[in-house]
Formats: sequence, structure tokens, C-alpha cells
Amino acid sequence: MIGKYLWERYLIKETLKTFFLFLFSFYFLYLLIDYSMHLQQIMKSEKLKIKELMLYYFMLFSKRLTLLLPLALLISSLKVLTSMNRKNELLALESGGIGIKSLMRPFFFIALLCVGINYFNSEMLSSRSLIFINLFEKKFFKSKKKPYNNKESMHILVLEDGSRLIYQDYDQENRLLLDLFYVLSTDEIYTMKTLSLKEGLCIGNKVDRLNRNENGFIEKKDSFDTFLFSSLTIDPTFKDTLERPLENRSIQDLISLLRKKRKPTSAIQSHLLFKLLMPLLPLFVMIGIIPYTIVFKLSSSPFILFAIAIFGYIAFFSVLKACLILSQAQVVSPFWAFLTPTFLFLFFFGRKFLNTKSMK
Repeated sequence: MIGKYLWERYLIKETLKTFFLFLFSFYFLYLLIDYSMHLQQIMKSEKLKIKELMLYYFMLFSKRLTLLLPLALLISSLKVLTSMNRKNELLALESGGIGIKSLMRPFFFIALLCVGINYFNSEMLSSRSLIFINLFEKKFFKSKKKPYNNKESMHILVLEDGSRLIYQDYDQENRLLLDLFYVLSTDEIYTMKTLSLKEGLCIGNKVDRLNRNENGFIEKKDSFDTFLFSSLTIDPTFKDTLERPLENRSIQDLISLLRKKRKPTSAIQSHLLFKLLMPLLPLFVMIGIIPYTIVFKLSSSPFILFAIAIFGYIAFFSVLKACLILSQAQVVSPFWAFLTPTFLFLFFFGRKFLNTKSMK
């Protein structure tokens, strides 16, 4: 049972102190920055109540929790382990007959708690928080957020015939896709300002038809004020996805979507694998840092170790996000997209973790 011994309680206590200090301090700074950015809109809004604002920032915390928990665990574990190593406390505990494998139990106990919290948050809170945040920002921060969304947002809807709709935003009230490309093939593309999905008809507004010429260049062939895409059909499941994006869905919802569809789409599979893998980051963090902290030399600089660990964490997270984008766009199979970085991480760091002499 964890916490049975005094040294276990000591390690848990020291790790959690730094863990919560970093977690809430970092989020408090994030909250202040976000509040200062929206201060003018908050002050001008007469309908915005304090309770709604507090709920908004709680939902933001839920949204960022999957990323913040592993980072807080990374910094707190590094701080405790390097400090104990420099003070020869690890050596003293080993001399007392306690192996490094046993000493790592409190850290993995905290990591497993973080994994459980992440899965609970992803299943019960995160999906609801994303919906609430979107509605809140459209209602109160619309003028501030819209320019950024127009520049940065990009959604890909892969249809059953292999064609794709690439759009920036979806107007749920008017059932309009905004600023989009309809990619039939690499040789035929339609661009349009809006695409109406009302009454089962797909009608484009301000449409340009692009085709590849004999020289291999894409050029505009025709322009239409309005154009009826009679061959474009959107499955009801996809319409449900438009109303509620995949990133706003829980793991259970994504599994239900897979069961409903005859041919599961790459987008659904990609988001499901991403949501299944992301909560496991605390375990990856511990596997990655332990081999380096237990052999940490007194002459080494803790700053270098912290910098490399944080950079590695951000890089691995960025790789997973890139895998989500690539697999969602059907550039690579979702299974191989997420299996490859996970396998490479475990092959390098996991093997080093298992082969550490002190861990045996």
C-alpha cells in the first residue's frame, strides 16, 4: 500500500507541493493574461455576470488540464529528484536497502492519479467545457475572437466518396459553411464564400471552379453567384458532426459514432486515438525523466535538464497534434500515425528505463 512508509509520504508530499504550486500559479498567470485581453469587453457587457465569468475560467482550466497536469508532474518530479540527488538523499535511501524501483512508486502513484483525472476530465468535463467556451466566446468575445478564428481556424470534412470540404467556420443558426474549398480531386476544386445546407440542398454562394490545365497549373474556369451541388451529399452523421465538432466530443461519443457508421472515417478514428493517448502523458513523462534523474551528476546543471525535459515534452505533444492533423486529412492511417511516435518513444526511453541498472 502506497504511503505506508515515512519516506513514501515524504516524497508524495514534496512532489505535490511543487505540483500544485506550478499548476495553479501557471494557470493564474494565464487567467490574468486572458482577463486583461478581454477586460474592455467584460466591462462593456451588461449581460455578463460574475458567476458566468467564473464558470468560463473554470471551463478553460478543464480545457487545458490534459496538457497542464503532465507538465506540472514533469517539473515537480524533476525538482524533487534532482534535489534529492544533489543532497545524496537517494544514495542514503539506497544504502538503507530501498531500491530505486521502490523509490519511484510514489511518483508513479501520482502519475496514475493524473491519468485517472485526465480520463475523467476528458469523458465528463472537457467535452462540455469546449461547448460552453465556444458559446460564451461567441456571445461575449465575438468581436475580439472573430479575426483570429478567420485566420487560423481550418476544418476538414472527408466525405464518403473521397472528396473533401475544407472550411473555416460553421454558422449553426443559419446552417452555413463559411469560406471553404470543395476538393473533388487534385484536378478539380471549387472555392466559395458560403455553402448552405438547408432543406437537404447544398447551394454555394460566390463560387469559383478551378481546374488543372494542360501545363499542370490550377486556373479558374468558371464563376457563379450561386451554384447547386447536386452530386454533393452529406451524411446525417456528418451533419451531426458539424453541429458538434469531433474535438468537442467525449470518448464514448466517438465510439458511438464509429459504431453507427458503415465505414468509420479517419477523422473520427483520429480524434478517438488522440483522446485515448493524451491522458497517458503523465506516465510517458515519468518513463522519460527517471533514467536521467537517478544518474544525475552533482557537476551537472539542473537548468539544462529542466530545459531539455520541457522542450521534449512540448515536442512530443506537438508531434501528437501533427499526427492528429495528418491522420484526419487521410495523409496517413490514424493507427500508424499515433502508433509510430508512441513506439519510438517507448523503444528509446522505455528501453532505457527498463535497462537502468538501479531499476532492477
